[in-house]
Amino acid sequence: MPAQPEPQLSAPARRFLEENTMRSIFRIPEDVLDALMATAYQLYQAGRYLEVEVMCRGLLAADHKYWWSYSLYAATLRKLGRLREAVELLERGLVYEPDEPKLLLMRSELRAAIACEENRNHAEAPTDSNAAA
Repeated sequence: MPAQPEPQLSAPARRFLEENTMRSIFRIPEDVLDALMATAYQLYQAGRYLEVEVMCRGLLAADHKYWWSYSLYAATLRKLGRLREAVELLERGLVYEPDEPKLLLMRSELRAAIACEENRNHAEAPTDSNAAA
């Protein structure tokens, strides 16, 4: 079965989604999201990264403008070894909080870790002369 094309949103619909959050639409109190974030952070500290990932997805669905969710989610992806996904996530968060020091620092650290990983992989890759030997 062929993949279904993604529906295209009209400009007004896209603007509405960008300007509003599920939290505001459904009037979810901020303290509820803060409590969920605190629980997600406790799970992170306990090393339960898969649960944290699910919770962060929910937190971002509820309020895609909240930088702390991006930060915790990116840290979780880093622990899971998914560095490139973490950078992409931080880029999305920086759209809403372009000057947030935590997001900027994490992005810089992750980019450096990716560069080190690529250099290490390149150094370990067999060259043509090594492969023939």
